[in-house]
This record gives sequence, C-alpha cells and structure tokens, in this order.
Amino acid sequence: MRAHAKTPTPTPTPTRSIRARRSCVERGTRTRATNEGSGDFITDMVTKIFGADAVADPEPFGLKRMQKEDWPDQWPAELDADAEVLESDVGELRTIRRVLKQTQLERLRLGLAYDAEEHGWSARSFHSRVDGYGAGILVAETEGGEVFGGYNPKGWLGYGEWTDAISAFLYVFEGRGRPVKVPKVGGSGMAIIDEDGKGPQWGPDGLKINLESRSARSRLGSYYANEALARPSLFREGKPGESIELRSVRVYVALEDTEIAKNYEPNVLQWQKGELEDIRKDDDSENPPMDGFFGIIGKKLFGNK
Repeated sequence: MRAHAKTPTPTPTPTRSIRARRSCVERGTRTRATNEGSGDFITDMVTKIFGADAVADPEPFGLKRMQKEDWPDQWPAELDADAEVLESDVGELRTIRRVLKQTQLERLRLGLAYDAEEHGWSARSFHSRVDGYGAGILVAETEGGEVFGGYNPKGWLGYGEWTDAISAFLYVFEGRGRPVKVPKVGGSGMAIIDEDGKGPQWGPDGLKINLESRSARSRLGSYYANEALARPSLFREGKPGESIELRSVRVYVALEDTEIAKNYEPNVLQWQKGELEDIRKDDDSENPPMDGFFGIIGKKLFGNK
C-alpha cells in the first residue's frame, strides 16, 4: 500500500497547549494487564475483595470510577476491534484510523505533522515537527512495500525520557487483511524512548527508526508481544534486529482536544499554562535551555529555595 497523504490535510497547531494533552494521558492510576479476568489488574482485585456489584457501581463509595470511554489510554491496547472512519478522514487516514480503537485519537480530527519526504529525513526535522503536539500515530512503509507503524499516547518532547505507556502499540498490515496490533507487555515501563537527536522508538528494541539512514529495526518479545504475528520481528523481511530500508515515514497528531483535556486543570507537579512552551521557545538554538527545564522541576518540588 502506497497511499501517501498528499491531500489538503491541515498542518496541526497546538490547541489548548502542550500540557492539556500531556496531562490527559498522565492523570489517574496506572494499570497492568493480566492473563485472567477483565484484563485489568485493579478491576480484578476490586472484584475479588468487594464483589461484582462494586465493579458495576459507577461511583463506588462516592468515588467516580475512571471509564475507558473517557480515559482510554489507561488500559492496554484494544486488539479485537477497529475504529470507525470519520468524515474528515482523507487519503491514508481512512486506513490508519482503524488501528486507533480505544485511544485518545479515535474520534479526533487528525493532521499531518511530519512527512520525511517533505520535511526531511533527520531526527532534527522530526522533533521540530512533532515535539509538544501530544499523542501521535506513525505510519511508515518499507522499500519492500510493508506498511507498519506505532502509536505513542504520550507524544514526543525530545528530553531523553523513557516513557511509561500501557496503551502504546505497534502495528503492521498483513497483506489485504486487517491491521495486526502488537501491544505493550510486561507492564507500562519503557514503552517509548524519546531522545533528542534520535528518531521515533518503541521500547529498547520493539521498533527503532533511524531517519538519517532511512532504516528501521524491530525485535519483538521483550517489550512488545509477538503472539499475533507469530514471528520475532514486526517485519516479514530480514531477521530480528536487522536493518530494513524505508520508503516513507509520516506522523499524524490531533487537530483538536477531547472535552476532558479542554477542561482539565493540572496539579502542582504538572505543567502549568505556558511553562513548557516557555522553556521550549529556544529549542532550535545550539544549546537548548535545559537549565530552565530542571529549574522549573526544582521549583515544583522544593519551591524557590
């Protein structure tokens, strides 16, 4: 499939600001998948202690329960259902939309943030186009014609973070069939490797894209499960961990916020309005203001001392 997004898809602009999308996916408890019961550790534990009625109650003990519909990225990826195409979807978005079931992007209009062919095959170009725009869906194609990608629920910032994200996943289109999604396993840890000067990466070895060399590597099993594909790599081509040549790489992000993100008020340890934008304003310089970044974190933790 070579459905390049040469369509009038608008370039995204930061709506509500970076912190709204970042806070949306950071809020609430972290959950872990289990092999039995509902697939959610907390739900299964509450059921065992308080019974099924407590789980059925939307506000047990007066506390409103977090729902998948409102906070989809607090649960492992949905593997058995596809998202419905939106009227605003054009070009390849009509195909890629399918993998976004049970994600914060499922019902939002998407815009093309980065296209390697148009904006440049470099990590610098990639980060200049996607950093701070929140959750993103990457779609790429190998020289052999294999279409694949990954979902990043936290988005990119380029500050060297190894981000936890239980809902992150990889995917690949197998022939003309439905996309096969490869979920995060072993808990939420190290789901996304977000480093300045490097391309997009899922886990230490799940999927690593080197934009400068126009190549990708994949090894499944440790951080992203391979049961659905029954092979140790996202690619049919080559061996696990072997470099595969790429034909295209693109990233789509939301052009709007969910209602929850619009109305969410961050706590004292989260980014306040304008903070992250302020320390990122000089990021294109040779020496990004990392002192400002750590200075803000220090003030959040220890005050002005």
